[in-house]
Amino acid sequence: MADNSVKIGGITAGAGCLFGLAPLIISGAAAAVGSDIGNVLHWYTFFTAPAGAVVVIIGLIMAIVGASRKTPEEFAKSVSTVADEDSARATSSENKAVAPVTLPPLSASLARSVKLAYAIGFGVVLISCVMRVTLFQPMSGILTFFDLVPAAFAAWFVYLARNAQNGLQFLRLHQSQMIVSIAGCVVGLYPLVYLSDSISLLSDADVEKFQWGGTIITGLIPLIASIASLIFAGIVRGRYRASIAKS
Repeated sequence: MADNSVKIGGITAGAGCLFGLAPLIISGAAAAVGSDIGNVLHWYTFFTAPAGAVVVIIGLIMAIVGASRKTPEEFAKSVSTVADEDSARATSSENKAVAPVTLPPLSASLARSVKLAYAIGFGVVLISCVMRVTLFQPMSGILTFFDLVPAAFAAWFVYLARNAQNGLQFLRLHQSQMIVSIAGCVVGLYPLVYLSDSISLLSDADVEKFQWGGTIITGLIPLIASIASLIFAGIVRGRYRASIAKS
């Protein structure tokens, strides 16, 4: 059931992303074939993007809730040694009840690294989001809510990381973080689309360079944090699997 929730949540988030960007995608395709429909259609992104963003957030919440409920048996497939042990127990006796799968704990040093890394990540993302909505993009209306979403997800990961020493809890954290980070990498590309336009605007004496620069930087921090978290969590998961293989 948890696997289904993760899949459904991922599909929902992907559908929301496509819906939100649909006018831009159609405009680009129309321009490629010489149509001028994009001259008007891309303005509809003003309406589809917020609705699509809400659907993406709902999908991500569904996915991470599903990941946080996955059982050791569901995660055992990703940890080969545990899966092999469970298979051996299952085939040892047809009439004997199979013992539940247990996932070994992380080492103390590895668990501390996870907790510290996610705490630092949350601090960086939170400061970035607060600066964005108060200093660089104040009074942004509904956009303020979306600008603060990365901090909410980062806070959730800190909450999950509190029990990172538990193998099951760590794997739940890893999959939840992976789902959100992949979405963060996709959505985080948005500031890059307008980076060239922003650079050209900086040459205008009427534009406050500090505000534009801060807007771009704070917009890119969730992308950088998503990439960094994917790399870090992947390394920790690799070390965790290696420690199981040695035991």
